[in-house]
Amino acid sequence: MARTPRPDITGPARVRFAPSPTGSLHVGGARTALFNWLIARNTGGTFVLRLEDTDAERSTGESEAEILRCLTWLGLDWDEGPFRQSERGAVYAAAVDRLRETRAIYPAYETDEELEAQRVAARADKKAPVVRGQRDRTPEEIAAFEAEGRRPAWRFAVDVAGETVIDDYVRGPVTFSHGAIEDFVVVRSDGSPTYNLAAAVDDLEMGITHVVRGEDHISNTPKQMMVIRALGGETPAYAHIPLILGPDKKRLSKRHGAASVEDLEAAGFLPRAAVNALALLGWSFDDKTTMFTVPELVDGFSITRVSKSPAIFDMTKLKVINGRHLRLMSAPEFEEALVGWLRQTGYLEGKDEALVRASAPLVKRKISTFAEYDDLAGWLFRPLEIEPEAWDVLMRDVKHSIQVIGGGLGRLESLPEWTPEAVKDALQDQLHVMGEAARDFLEPQRIAVTGRTVSTGTYESLALLGREESFARYRSTLGRLAEQWAAA
Repeated sequence: MARTPRPDITGPARVRFAPSPTGSLHVGGARTALFNWLIARNTGGTFVLRLEDTDAERSTGESEAEILRCLTWLGLDWDEGPFRQSERGAVYAAAVDRLRETRAIYPAYETDEELEAQRVAARADKKAPVVRGQRDRTPEEIAAFEAEGRRPAWRFAVDVAGETVIDDYVRGPVTFSHGAIEDFVVVRSDGSPTYNLAAAVDDLEMGITHVVRGEDHISNTPKQMMVIRALGGETPAYAHIPLILGPDKKRLSKRHGAASVEDLEAAGFLPRAAVNALALLGWSFDDKTTMFTVPELVDGFSITRVSKSPAIFDMTKLKVINGRHLRLMSAPEFEEALVGWLRQTGYLEGKDEALVRASAPLVKRKISTFAEYDDLAGWLFRPLEIEPEAWDVLMRDVKHSIQVIGGGLGRLESLPEWTPEAVKDALQDQLHVMGEAARDFLEPQRIAVTGRTVSTGTYESLALLGREESFARYRSTLGRLAEQWAAA
């Protein structure tokens, strides 16, 4: 029987995004941030940014700054924060005191060897390898352990006869038997709080109403719910969104083309296109719509339309979406965005910016990401160098290549003015005079001038390059072909 979906979130929701500043903002984290941000904006709620930086060894200020920069690049502004768990020690200590008072937690003095023996015994008995400490130590036992130098970890006293049910927005009701949940540590033996304690206390203290995160966190959820309830609080509603895989159905990594927001930015994607594509990772508005502006996403987003099946991140599809967004930009907006990205990456160093700007309308028709600019127009800034695959095209029929390139050059040499329109008319006339198919005539012209089979349009390319440089390239190509013809 199909499950009855939960009603959609009605506002205002308080949601949070809580990354660990131990690396870059990966695609999965960005998608989680986006879904939370969309819920907050859709319901007129609050988007809270929290940095889970209790891992002092791996957390860095550089990583934190980069996460904040990437969120800003995506346009995901936060209403409160960033709050840092490393600065909230007093809040956690107060919560631990309350848990001790109600005996919801207990000091556990077991050694690693004793805990492993429990796991081995459980596996031998074909049970879940959970561990539990001895909850009722005598004062004498505790004194003896302290004399040895043992410091306890504090464990949550799980009610082994109970169960926790998550009424998940995405997965439906998910039941966890407490018999399979160990007495999890909330405070380490060095006194530092664990993730499950800090996350639960923060959600409670910050009034978070909805927790939307990856499904890899679902095993933590019943533990955090137990902590919140033990503190007398009401648990948030939960949605565990699917993992993101590459087209090969393996976990997303750099081998799939991009694994982080940094990668997408470096590859020349627009923030609005990245947001559009991230939203489609596990969510859909209907069965056909794939292009969204950010306001359209805010208006149309619903957590109830998130699938529980793994989401597939496909760079090819992302490039298609990005290309469409690029072509929707006005000419001035596209030009400024292109020049800005090329300047940021250092590409403009030593190049004529005016020529880049002049080429912008030409590449706009074909480009999928800004990183493709060099493939389409980089030949403008370099001496002619015919790529091997382009040379192979000319060498299929050397005599024919010489004839059509020579015919094109002869017609162009007689032009009184050098404009795209005049170049086009001249080459079109020559094409008809020679009785050639358009591709068979124009592709050799493009190769002769650009050295590539794919570039900006042939007529516009010649106009941009200028009369003298165009003629010089025609003659250079004809010279190489003549050598090949003579050698044959």
